Amino acid sequence: MTLASRVLGLAREMAFGYFFGISTQLSEFRIAFQIPNLTRRLFGEGAITSSFIPVFAKCRIAEGDEAAKRLAGGVLTLVVAILTAILVITEIGLLLAQWNTSRPVVYLTIILLPYMVLICATAILAGVLNSLHRFAAPAIAPILLNVIMISATWLGGSWMKLEPNEHLRLIAYSVLVAGILQVAIQYFWLRAIDFRIVPNMNWRSPYVRRVVMLILPMIVGVSAIQLNTFVDSIIAFLLVEDGKGPATLGYAQYLGHLPLGVFSTAIATAIFPLLSQNVAERDEVGFVKSLDSGLRTSLFIAIPSAVGLIMIAPLLVRLLYQRGEFTPDDSERVVTALICYCLGLWAYALQQVLVRGYYAKENMKTPVRISLAMVGLNFILNVILVQTVLREAGVALATAITASLQVVLLAILMKENVCELSWRLIAWSGLKACVAAALMGGVLWIMGEDSALGAGLPIGDWTRLLVSVGIGAIVYAVAARILKCDELNILLRK
Repeated sequence: MTLASRVLGLAREMAFGYFFGISTQLSEFRIAFQIPNLTRRLFGEGAITSSFIPVFAKCRIAEGDEAAKRLAGGVLTLVVAILTAILVITEIGLLLAQWNTSRPVVYLTIILLPYMVLICATAILAGVLNSLHRFAAPAIAPILLNVIMISATWLGGSWMKLEPNEHLRLIAYSVLVAGILQVAIQYFWLRAIDFRIVPNMNWRSPYVRRVVMLILPMIVGVSAIQLNTFVDSIIAFLLVEDGKGPATLGYAQYLGHLPLGVFSTAIATAIFPLLSQNVAERDEVGFVKSLDSGLRTSLFIAIPSAVGLIMIAPLLVRLLYQRGEFTPDDSERVVTALICYCLGLWAYALQQVLVRGYYAKENMKTPVRISLAMVGLNFILNVILVQTVLREAGVALATAITASLQVVLLAILMKENVCELSWRLIAWSGLKACVAAALMGGVLWIMGEDSALGAGLPIGDWTRLLVSVGIGAIVYAVAARILKCDELNILLRK
């Protein structure tokens, strides 16, 4: 399901590239869409679900399903009430601001903002399903979003032939439709497995209070991170002379995070309820084993993904995006940003698993403190690097640098705050993955368009891409087998 979602997300980005290129209008849409997405990460799959799932697991084990249902209903009602109040106040402010500006970002934000309530409700319901070891419905939600956005993009561009601003307005409304359907799917899936959640205002429940107490420090850290992400887009929009920075970064970030979303996010999502259950059952050996396996498997996937993406980046970007309004100059900018994102791919993957180890032990403060420390560094690097020849790619490079440092700090403090892992074995696994990825990269370089062999291959670009990906995967798998990488067996285990 996650793979299908990411493939459809790629199709959505290809549609954006065809109809909008890296236009300033698309940059403003990305900024407007980022606001409800930041709220989703803050109140939805970020702070709320990370605080909610461990407490939900303990409540269900200690008091049974009925108590767990009441807890879920109370948290859902509380979050929706808070977000609705924020939504009303913010919408009033935006409507007043619209009197003084005609920027598309303002009216697009007005349209998209209600999505934050819908997607956060979806995230809470998805957290319940994940805790019940039901992963299909939560993974279907982003599939719906992508299908509806692609349909709206095609409808507005090919059939209705709308001008860019009106076209993006239609896409914004389609997001709201998708949000309603996302909530409905999670809700009815829970009913289908006879786990009906009834909204309630029992906010004085000890378990609800525990969720609130855990979420407060996380809101500080997560809000700082997400605000920093939003500021990154503003910096790219204002400091890059043509205002096309956010549009460029959107294309590059999606490709750079594609393997992360397909595999690493899936691993982290699946492992979190298991870690929470290990803690609830006081199974320290199981906890360490699960966390160790998640970290090593994430490295095993992220390292070759980064090397492979860097090697095929020019061909990949040209084939996927370069058509319609998307020009060769646009491709060069996206390739540069993509390579910069790839440098931190290993760190993004480990970060997701490490942070969930802290959250499962209900240690929210340590990741928050580290995140806050990274905010200032990231901002400084952004301002410095964007004003060099890197332009918007400087944002991507700053993100990779700070993510790498953040993972190092999380690993150093793991023993004191969570558990003791065998970092020597994890590092050894990572080193073997690097060797296998280097062999793969060498083969891809030999096959590249600029090499004598690559230039002599009488094949089309799409065939070259598919052959490169296939041979690269085979070389990496064979090298991993020769190097006796246990992670290969973990992935292939049935």
